[in-house]
Amino acid sequence: MEQIFNKLSEIELTARRIMEDADRTKSALSAEMEQQCKVFDAELEQETNKKIQQLRSSLEEKKNAELAALRQSMETSLAELDAYYSRNSEKLSEELFHKLLEG
Repeated sequence: MEQIFNKLSEIELTARRIMEDADRTKSALSAEMEQQCKVFDAELEQETNKKIQQLRSSLEEKKNAELAALRQSMETSLAELDAYYSRNSEKLSEELFHKLLEG
């Protein structure tokens, strides 16, 4: 009977050691997984920031190009208006004067 108790004690001790080893392994794997998650998060944030910067840069370039086109269009329109006024200022002044006299 004593041999059975001894064997059961050995089995219990072995089982406890297996469980302790499993707990250590689980803790180590958990710590490793947490570290991998931190590294992944840092890489993802860095990549996201890089893409955001690229988008901002692209939008800035588009904005500048559109502003330049609008500025050029406005300058062209103003130049055309100035030219029209220079060509027709006397005629426009006469028409305005006659309308004032009629009114």
